[in-house]
Amino acid sequence: MKNKKKIIGSTVILFLFICWSAIGYFRDGGNDSKTEDIFIEATNEATESYITIYVNGEVENPGVYKLKSNSRIEDAIKIAGGFTEKADKDKLNLAKKIKDEDYVYVSGKVDKDNIESGKLNVSTGEKKVNINDASKEELKTIPGIGDVTAQNIIDYREEKGGFNSIDEIKNINRIGEKTFQKLKDKLDIR
Repeated sequence: MKNKKKIIGSTVILFLFICWSAIGYFRDGGNDSKTEDIFIEATNEATESYITIYVNGEVENPGVYKLKSNSRIEDAIKIAGGFTEKADKDKLNLAKKIKDEDYVYVSGKVDKDNIESGKLNVSTGEKKVNINDASKEELKTIPGIGDVTAQNIIDYREEKGGFNSIDEIKNINRIGEKTFQKLKDKLDIR
């Protein structure tokens, strides 16, 4: 008898659920895409993660931005309004993935104005190396900077969000006051 009541009760509940679903289906004109859209949006928001980055230099709107994880430098430039006319676009790998707390710095082109303002070492004609955005290979062009020290410079600027002055390079392991005196005319932070 108890089993019969359970079967009847389950059947009634199932029948009511089917009726309720059918009423909802026909009321919406057979289109349950609204519910599906809400579900898709909710699951997308739950699965997507975001990173926060700082974009500075020769972009239209420097600042702190929130991007989806797995974004690239190209996305960071776009969200910051794109390059200015003075931007040196060739120094950036636009395909490089960025991570949370990255600092993306867009340097300016070396032109007559930069030379007059001291961005170029006029006494030797050598271009100064911007330690805030130089690649490992560019850093190694500085006399006395090898593979390990170049990587230490990159790690430091990523951790600290860049150098605020060239003197700050003395915080890098293997660069003391004597080494700094030899390097300082070849460094720039723009």
